[in-house]
Amino acid sequence: MQIKVIIIGILIGCSYLIGDFIYKSYTKRHKELNNLIRILEIMRMDLSFGLYTLEEIFDRIGEKEEYCFSKFFKSMANDLSNNREKLLEEILEDNINILISETYLQNKEVDELKTLILTLGKSDIESQERMISLSVENLKKLTCDSKEDISKKGNLYKQLITFIGIGIGIILI
Repeated sequence: MQIKVIIIGILIGCSYLIGDFIYKSYTKRHKELNNLIRILEIMRMDLSFGLYTLEEIFDRIGEKEEYCFSKFFKSMANDLSNNREKLLEEILEDNINILISETYLQNKEVDELKTLILTLGKSDIESQERMISLSVENLKKLTCDSKEDISKKGNLYKQLITFIGIGIGIILI
């Protein structure tokens, strides 16, 4: 009987932890979207005031360890400096897996960043600033969506999975 109670307790605890993990993934996505907006603002300032090259901008962003995107941008900067014969599209395709595997961003956010990076360096500074501003506005809309996901889906999954664990525990008794 004691083993059964211990197993039920472990089951309920695990179900709570799974629900909490899902909830935290929604909150981390929201935080990462806000960080990406900050990075794009930094990128816009570097373009307009510093007149840096794309490689230098990525390197400067990659040095900011507080952002989860630092590894991606550092790798992009290294590849841009070491592989002069590769196109930006090829370098981006090589490094996009870092962004997908190490962040909680969804495909639409990754595609937005990918589109922005591919348009940088192909026009004058004002056009690039407008492109960054457009991407920031799109990401702000996605930030609002992610906030709704936290309040709706995140809390729902957290409570639902916990109740499922409790329900299975009751059935096992």
